[in-house]
Amino acid sequence: MGFLVALVAMVLVFVLLLPLLGSIYYDTLAVQRESKMQIERMERLRQQLEYERQQLERLKNDNSVLIPGQLPDGRPPQNP
Repeated sequence: MGFLVALVAMVLVFVLLLPLLGSIYYDTLAVQRESKMQIERMERLRQQLEYERQQLERLKNDNSVLIPGQLPDGRPPQNP
């Protein structure tokens, strides 16, 4: 009789813990997905900053004189 009571108690504990374990697993997957998105976003921002830094260095190293009303490559700006 004691074995049957212990078996029923273990089954009840397992049934009660199963939804908890499922929700923990689902939350872990959601956090992994969000973390991956944040890492990709940070990588895009890092690449954008590197590109802008290179553009700024190129403009600093360019010895030509900027004429007001012209773009750095000599073209006139276009009206939007």
